[in-house]
Amino acid sequence: MAILSNWESLPGVVARQGVVRKVFSGNNSMLALNELKAGTKPNLHSHPEEQLTYILSGKAEFVLGEEVLMLKAGDLLLVPPGVPHSLKVIGDETVLNVDVFSPIREDYR
Repeated sequence: MAILSNWESLPGVVARQGVVRKVFSGNNSMLALNELKAGTKPNLHSHPEEQLTYILSGKAEFVLGEEVLMLKAGDLLLVPPGVPHSLKVIGDETVLNVDVFSPIREDYR
């Protein structure tokens, strides 16, 4: 049975100041759309799920463990489980990014 939705119809959740998240998930994987406004403070964190990140728009500084990466629209990144990471918006443009988590993040449900 198909489960169909649209980003526009999904409710946005304020994850923290300056960050709105929308989530779509199945039983084993999860897709999250994040909107990060300029000036949003980075939030260094880690989690046991593998994360794939795709930058749709904007520019960001992504800290991944000991590395600092500059990401822009079109860039893809693998965040291994348990590795501390954060994203900081660079410039005035809002960053839109899609994250895929496997297994799903229970704290995002």
